[in-house]
Amino acid sequence: MKEQNFTSVVVYLNNNEDHVQDFLLKVDNLMFQKFKAYEFILVNNFCQDKTMDKVEEISEKINGNINIVDLAWEHNIELAMLAGVDLAIGDFVYEFDSIIMDYNPKIIWETYQKAMKGYDIVSVSSDKPINYSSKLFYKFLNKVSYRNLSLTTETFRLLSRRALNRVLKSRERVRYRKALYKYSGFESTNIEYESINEKNPVINKSFLEKISLASDILVSFSDFGTKIALILSIFFTFVSVFAGGYTVYVYFTLENVVSGWTTTMFLLSVSFSGIFFVLAFLSKYMEVVLLEMQERPNYVYKAVEKLANKKMDK
Repeated sequence: MKEQNFTSVVVYLNNNEDHVQDFLLKVDNLMFQKFKAYEFILVNNFCQDKTMDKVEEISEKINGNINIVDLAWEHNIELAMLAGVDLAIGDFVYEFDSIIMDYNPKIIWETYQKAMKGYDIVSVSSDKPINYSSKLFYKFLNKVSYRNLSLTTETFRLLSRRALNRVLKSRERVRYRKALYKYSGFESTNIEYESINEKNPVINKSFLEKISLASDILVSFSDFGTKIALILSIFFTFVSVFAGGYTVYVYFTLENVVSGWTTTMFLLSVSFSGIFFVLAFLSKYMEVVLLEMQERPNYVYKAVEKLANKKMDK
């Protein structure tokens, strides 16, 4: 008997013409066997190749409804996927950041079965070792975050409607789904699978993209930035205090001191001590305030297409 829960499959597409047909056909085949009703939400992140043409070619072979979100320009993956999950109406929602499959499609069904055991968030990861830079970053973030997030590289994930709704209500401008889902408060778990080929489903980012993402995450989900600013401020405060003490020492011990030097140095030392201390707090608050004041939408789409299924009701 097929599952009654309506399920949404949100898929990120960005120049994937070589893999999109194979992925959609495999996932659709499994979903058709297991679920009574489901939908695909395909996020077209400004594809410049024939990805969307490939989707059109096989649309009549797909059993589930297909909704295509055409973004007006290329967005980062977090905002692109937000556009997809905003449109999803399923009781459960799959998120596929990559359509490169190094796993057996049956793991998709196993993920749903795991969710039925009381988990609202089920992430799926490969047993392949993650690269050193990612491992170091996750370890560091887990240490400095407001709570132990236990983050790792994920291939895809499944969310319950209540978990997704709570995250969508968040007013965070800097969105990092892995952390937001952990902060949702709902039960989560991870499934690890054995890779069946050498394909890499993880989207490779440029060095600058990684630096930008890392800095955004550290600012939003940890107090690392303010701690560093505070430490530096305290350090320079001590330097300024030392300079002030040295100024007083020179004034009372040396005879040939240039007129006005002592007063100038003392005032500079005291002033910079206060400035460094205050800047530590202002820098963080200014960044947060400026981000929250921006009322621009998180994403911009130019069209939403619906490709109705042919076989769902048969």
